Amino acid sequence: MSKPGRNDLCYCGSGLKYKKCHMQADQEQEKERSLMDRAGNFIRRDLLKFARDERFAEEFAKTLPLYWDGYYDHSNAEQMSQPEALRFFDWFTFDHELPSGKRLIELYAEENMDNLSAQQQKLASDWTGVGAVSLYELTAYEGQTLQLRDYFTGEDFEVFEAGGRGNVELGELIITRLVPVFDHTELSTTAAYLPADEITDVKAKIEAAKEAYLAEHPDASHVQFMRKHSHLLVHHALLEAKNQGRPPVVRMDPNRPDTKTQKIARGMARFKR
Repeated sequence: MSKPGRNDLCYCGSGLKYKKCHMQADQEQEKERSLMDRAGNFIRRDLLKFARDERFAEEFAKTLPLYWDGYYDHSNAEQMSQPEALRFFDWFTFDHELPSGKRLIELYAEENMDNLSAQQQKLASDWTGVGAVSLYELTAYEGQTLQLRDYFTGEDFEVFEAGGRGNVELGELIITRLVPVFDHTELSTTAAYLPADEITDVKAKIEAAKEAYLAEHPDASHVQFMRKHSHLLVHHALLEAKNQGRPPVVRMDPNRPDTKTQKIARGMARFKR
């Protein structure tokens, strides 16, 4: 539905002109949405800066090969492409548990809340409770609106993604995390996906890992399990890429599109040990 003009009848059916009815409320809502969108962009950037603090350097070096199944470590971290680096830091921030027992997103909220705007505070608070990275099946789409279904729980979500579905076809799986932003849900960062012929036995792998985990932690929730094991989704994707004859990671691609190392990845060189 197109937005009515000031002197058009209001869409609500009141019979009043739009300017005398819902225009002010809509303008306030649009302003709030704009503030929340900017807050989301700020928090994403600020979290990335926070995660690269020197105090997390040792944990960064330890977890790189865990996440990337050995394809990246502290000696070649700067060779990650920007999307690879963003996906790693998303996992490092939201899923990985630090030696203190807290996740980095929780530390960020504790240490920075007083320095954030009201909108930024809301997102920082909301994002401490978001779920783990998971697999989401694309079940439908229209423009920038995606209908996604959690591959393991069957829960459905309507998600806004500025880039639309990209190369993902119906029935294929997106490896991502969902986060709330104002009145809608977004992908937390650049997503990866599994084409139809690379889904193979990923569900069986995760179910086997979950069974073993629950045997030791019978009271654990699905989210707790996925936070501990979401890197297995990446391992599956890397193996399937290799089986298909594609470079599992960008550093192994002789024709990598970013011939100049991305700025975000270059900055990781200082974490080398």
